[in-house]
Amino acid sequence: MNNFKKHSYTFILAITFFVMSPFMIHKIWKNSADAKKAEKTPPAQVQTTTAATAEESNNTPEAAGTPEADGEVQQAEAQDSTGSQDDADAAAVNETKTAEVEYQTVGRSYFDDALFIGDSRTVGLSEYGTLKNAEYYCDIGLSAAGMNSTSVNGVTFDQEIDSKQYGKIYLMLGINECGNDFESTMTAYRGVVEKLKVHQPDAVIYLMANLHVAQSAETGAISNANIENLNSGIRTLADNKRVFYIDVNEVYTDENGYLKTDYSFDGVHPYGEYYVMWCDWLCQHAVVLEDTAAGAEETYTEAVPEEATE
Repeated sequence: MNNFKKHSYTFILAITFFVMSPFMIHKIWKNSADAKKAEKTPPAQVQTTTAATAEESNNTPEAAGTPEADGEVQQAEAQDSTGSQDDADAAAVNETKTAEVEYQTVGRSYFDDALFIGDSRTVGLSEYGTLKNAEYYCDIGLSAAGMNSTSVNGVTFDQEIDSKQYGKIYLMLGINECGNDFESTMTAYRGVVEKLKVHQPDAVIYLMANLHVAQSAETGAISNANIENLNSGIRTLADNKRVFYIDVNEVYTDENGYLKTDYSFDGVHPYGEYYVMWCDWLCQHAVVLEDTAAGAEETYTEAVPEEATE
């Protein structure tokens, strides 16, 4: 009986194994296939998802408050602030140079401490003008490039500007070199101005525009186009604080900008009587600073022109 039971159990187990084995084998095969499928998932998809998630995280409001983000914003703001300050400084300098100068009318004693520097037209101003109380350092053919290598009446330029302290200095140079290389001429002219500023730190410096010439006197080198080009360069050296640009051409030119033919005997130099007009114009176009007020209170009277002299 016991043997019969053992064989019965064995028989039932065998039957059960044969009946259940297909299901078990299928289950095992399916689990194995799913595992292999999971192993074959492309890593790039996981990386792409991770990167996208990180990018979305960086764009969140919380990320914008991180020290790194704040540092970048502060650096950008600092750069913008520096740029804005530079622009403001440049604008301030430009505004100072382009600001309209308020000229005043002064008496002739304003020129008691004035020095005029120039070429043959300044020679004419010294001889036929009415500002006899000023001092003159001028000569025919004097040029900016030759200032350091020539002398006037045995006196060098350095000796002249070191001899005393002037309150005003009037400078007109360029007609003899307006046909030369522009940059070289401007370098020489700028050197003269800088030397005046160093040796005469308290003086008001007037850069006088070169006079135009008559149409009949124009040449390839000496032409109103070249003169005006040089004058434009000279104008840039004025700072409207201590250095001022003044242009007396309005007194002498016709409607086309040429020196009036009846004002000159050679189309370049005015007749003697017309230097008086120049002096009167200077009296009406003076800059009076607090420390240059001498002569400003004196009553101005227009001079009587002398007889025309060639």
